[in-house]
Amino acid sequence: MLFDRDCAFFDGHFPAHPVVPGVLLLDTIYDNVVKLGTSVITRIDNARFYKTVLPNETVIVNIRELTDKVVCTVNSEAGKVLKVTYRKAQ
Repeated sequence: MLFDRDCAFFDGHFPAHPVVPGVLLLDTIYDNVVKLGTSVITRIDNARFYKTVLPNETVIVNIRELTDKVVCTVNSEAGKVLKVTYRKAQ
């Protein structure tokens, strides 16, 4: 996945040093989990950000579904970006 430098959100986040907003990364991951159609997510149990994502930087999202949760990681060429654990509905 690539966040093009021309995306409007870069203008305000942050003008002198643009980065992909963390909430956008979380929303993108959530959307991909929903598209898989196998789980109903009820909440975020844990989210940890390790690095920022810059304009035109490619990231890879990995989704692993377990019995009671979905664990997602985001990586870039620079390393681990984000790990988030979503709780599944019971």
